[in-house]
Amino acid sequence: MKDRAYTNIICKGFCRFYKEGREELHCGTYNFLRRNLTPNELTAFLKRPENAKKSPVPDFSRDKEIKEIVCDGCEFLMDGCDFREDGSHPPCGGYILLERLLG
Repeated sequence: MKDRAYTNIICKGFCRFYKEGREELHCGTYNFLRRNLTPNELTAFLKRPENAKKSPVPDFSRDKEIKEIVCDGCEFLMDGCDFREDGSHPPCGGYILLERLLG
């Protein structure tokens, strides 16, 4: 079950795939962020003026790193990640947030 605070920040805030009622689904970046940062830390990061103005579109500058530390172990990679499979869809919301954090 997803944690409401993380869901509000990561999924509702950044993920184009988010749908209410699918709380049993967790992407790899959601799990990574939940294990490594508190909701307060994520919120504080996003409230910084330099982060609040950033486009919600990823620039893929940290793609290799994100793939290695998160995506390679993500259940969706093995079960239908259209972003990694053929680039036909944008990455998950956690990817966008993690890219900002690493940047």
